[in-house]
Amino acid sequence: MKLALNTLVYEVGDSGPEESLRSAAKFGFKYIEYAGIRKGNPLTMTAEQKKEVVRIAKGEGLFNTQMLMVATKDTAHPDPKKRDAVFDYMKACAEFQKDMGGRQLLVGWGGGLYELGTSPEKSWAYMVENVSRFAEYCLKENMLVGIELDPHVYFICNNTHKLAKAMEDINLPNLYPNVDVGHLVITREDPIQLEKLKNRLLHVHLSETKSFDHTNSILGSGVVDFKAYIDKLIELGIEENCLKYGEPCVAGIEMGSEASGGFVENPDMWVEESLKYLRKILPELTMR
Repeated sequence: MKLALNTLVYEVGDSGPEESLRSAAKFGFKYIEYAGIRKGNPLTMTAEQKKEVVRIAKGEGLFNTQMLMVATKDTAHPDPKKRDAVFDYMKACAEFQKDMGGRQLLVGWGGGLYELGTSPEKSWAYMVENVSRFAEYCLKENMLVGIELDPHVYFICNNTHKLAKAMEDINLPNLYPNVDVGHLVITREDPIQLEKLKNRLLHVHLSETKSFDHTNSILGSGVVDFKAYIDKLIELGIEENCLKYGEPCVAGIEMGSEASGGFVENPDMWVEESLKYLRKILPELTMR
């Protein structure tokens, strides 16, 4: 397993994708996770901007292990126009991920929100329908689609049981459960709870929390036992799963919060401090 850098911390720092990629290379990363939001949103970037980002990534020898589709809050919205808008955004992300040479995409926000006036059962059905049609689209393109649980009651997939059920209900071979260890701390799910996802594990995020608040802060500043989760994922065969799919096995450092609207004044410092902490507790996770 290798370390990857999630570019969200730079987007939240208002830096944009060009600077984030150059910073990743400066720190020595080979692998990144691209946050498709704000200045890096593939749906709103110009064709020239996209070409420049791809040029920088290739020139710096960076591999995009995952496209984070952050603008997916309305994945299960009762308004079909809003669901379609999310689908269009996800397709734009998929096209840009192909341009960057990667295969993995991630549906954020727990697959969508429970909306007032819509029953939980109907919200679940909307989520399954929208993620299914996107995963079917990606299956034809030889791409992989992940869903990540988000740790609050208003998210549709808000624990590992619901994440496992989403895998079963959608039931497509290119679907995988993304593991964010900070989220699991908030939902009070120990590493053993990952066993139900064993056969589909492909990707993990390292995010920090202060037990109740999902801070997405500098790693080591909260309460997450990163080593316990990483050790369990390796025991469950995540590296073998990645090998089977021809994907690099990475743990992405995810910092900065789009949901809270927070601002990161010095993203480079956040990365540097997090790397120092990880070298102490997980020296086996290297960048190359």
